[in-house]
Amino acid sequence: MRASILTIGDELLIGQVIDTNSAWLADSLSELGFEVTKILSISDSSQAIAEAVKELMGQSDLVISTGGLGPTSDDRTKPTLCELFGGQLMLHAPSLSLIEQIFHKRGLPLTETNKNQALIPSSCTPILNYHGTAPGMIFRKGNCFLISLPGVPFEMKNMFTEGVRPFIEQNFTLPAIVRLNVNTFGIPESFLSDKLKDFEKFLADRSIALAYLPSPSGIRLRLTATGDNKGRLSNLLDMAVNELKGLVGENIFGFNDETLPSVVSKKLRGKNETLAVAESCTGGYISHLITQLPGSSDIYKGGIVAYSNEIKQNVLGVSHDLLISHGAVSQPVVEAMLDGTLRVFQSDYAIAVSGIAGPTGATAGKPVGTTWIGVASRETRRVELYAFGNLREVNIQRAAYTALYQLLKLMDKD
Repeated sequence: MRASILTIGDELLIGQVIDTNSAWLADSLSELGFEVTKILSISDSSQAIAEAVKELMGQSDLVISTGGLGPTSDDRTKPTLCELFGGQLMLHAPSLSLIEQIFHKRGLPLTETNKNQALIPSSCTPILNYHGTAPGMIFRKGNCFLISLPGVPFEMKNMFTEGVRPFIEQNFTLPAIVRLNVNTFGIPESFLSDKLKDFEKFLADRSIALAYLPSPSGIRLRLTATGDNKGRLSNLLDMAVNELKGLVGENIFGFNDETLPSVVSKKLRGKNETLAVAESCTGGYISHLITQLPGSSDIYKGGIVAYSNEIKQNVLGVSHDLLISHGAVSQPVVEAMLDGTLRVFQSDYAIAVSGIAGPTGATAGKPVGTTWIGVASRETRRVELYAFGNLREVNIQRAAYTALYQLLKLMDKD
């Protein structure tokens, strides 16, 4: 089964808005068993919309479009689809009722412009929007369905989950698909690929697809098995994961949606222990990764962004002599930052990071990307030197995730 995705809006083409809808939809459709063959972004003009819809419907079993359904005059998707599929714009009473409820809750008057959001082509099957004002629409021509959704990401995602996915499951014969993400860290992609050469042959013999998905937060190995029996496919993936653990088990930290921050937090909670951090080059990013998770107050005591030497000395107790003789980016200073963090916060574990994020700040023998990362409990510690790259944002991310990974390893040994 082939699917296409169409995103509509001038704002996408001039770079004012980043198209995240396509990536989310492509992943969701692939999970259902569709082969996504084309993704198009077009302007908000009737001609562009009509041409794109005709093209994609001629190539696909399913087309999903997002955008162009707002109340303003530059949103032309609805009238264009009415012309393409026939019928006339008619008031959809359930959608109008939802729109009235939204405006009543906000204490705003309902204008004619907003009422017009409830006008939809009589040739479509409506999809109620419980999260905004523009209803979705389902059209059919021959054996192809076109589903038009609003472009606001949270509206689109909820409508897909609540209305579109059930419709697809009822109207398409879907294959059995089982996916599993194996999340790794601490090994470069090329090294990982070399280690898994024979494993990839093992997968191919069992019709399991493997994809490498690298990022500063690690490399996800996505395993996908397709067939007609979910139980059998699940067993195949279990077998594959066992093989994988034997090859790179020390680098696997989690599965599916698990992240390093969530795994570290869960581990701390299970041990009933706490963490505090001292950050220089990461500027609070490690703290952000931990505290974005619900319930982080159970395991996170606090952090100090010791960006200046003054703060390193006066708050963390790093000696002036160490800073002068070794520099802020050094093993002795990170060791002292760990001591200060444990003392100030009375936590069970500490992280300390000091480095040169770039693009400036390099010195002789310490190029951009040079980073010392330390993790410690009250009994053990580990401080290591890393050489990241030249990109500031990536260096910050890599340093933060590396620190969390090193803490996880330390906790495993405690």
